[in-house]
Amino acid sequence: MGPAGGPGPVGQARAAAPVGQARTDPGFFRKLMGSLNVLRQPTRTAMVMSGIGAAALALDVAATANIGNPFLFANRRDTWKEISGRLESGRADLWRAFFDEVSPNWQGEAKQALQTHLRFNTNGLFGVLTKVSDDMSTTMQGQYKEVLEYDLSVFAIYAASAPIFKTLTALSTTNPVARGALMAYVATFAGGLGNLVKQFADVYNGYETELNKLELKLNDLRAAFWTGGDPDRGPRRLGLPPGVTDPGNINDDYWKRAPHHR
Repeated sequence: MGPAGGPGPVGQARAAAPVGQARTDPGFFRKLMGSLNVLRQPTRTAMVMSGIGAAALALDVAATANIGNPFLFANRRDTWKEISGRLESGRADLWRAFFDEVSPNWQGEAKQALQTHLRFNTNGLFGVLTKVSDDMSTTMQGQYKEVLEYDLSVFAIYAASAPIFKTLTALSTTNPVARGALMAYVATFAGGLGNLVKQFADVYNGYETELNKLELKLNDLRAAFWTGGDPDRGPRRLGLPPGVTDPGNINDDYWKRAPHHR
């Protein structure tokens, strides 16, 4: 029902297109791992030949095992951003429907009940949902940035070291000085890998903190939709008062047409 028959647009549920439709992975991670595996071969060979590479080999496994696909976080970032935008659009649509179609055309107790419902119930729920979506998108963007930076840091150290290791490995079989240089460079390289592992640990701990903050916001969301914030106690009654949507209440004191419709 619209202006001539009731406040339909405010109470109607509108179908929306699916959120988070499949996005194409650009293949960055696959290409990175392919190139990195090529670079790791001369590096690992040099570690073994140096005679002191056991610790470095362990760090090599740890540093490369922590590499992740940043697209997964970028995809989730965009999905949550899309959800946030749709929520804000939905809230704006509800208020525009009320002020454009209900408020100028109807009077009575039902109009006030509807406005109260929108202001203190629906509007607050949209706000909580939008805030959570915004924070999830922001966290996923941070994860994307940190994962990408870590991936590039790992690739950079291997790309810079592989040619040096290849040269020192070839020379060390006949040149004692080159073998000493190889051992020293393996030790330096192991230190760089150790710093990368520490970098990953710092990122992991930092985002454990971010996820804990998000969990607290999800507690607010549960409190908004469930009685006492406990799903076992059942959902809150969040729908419109039945009298507001009952067509039988039109043209009485509950729903009264505005004077210009008489």
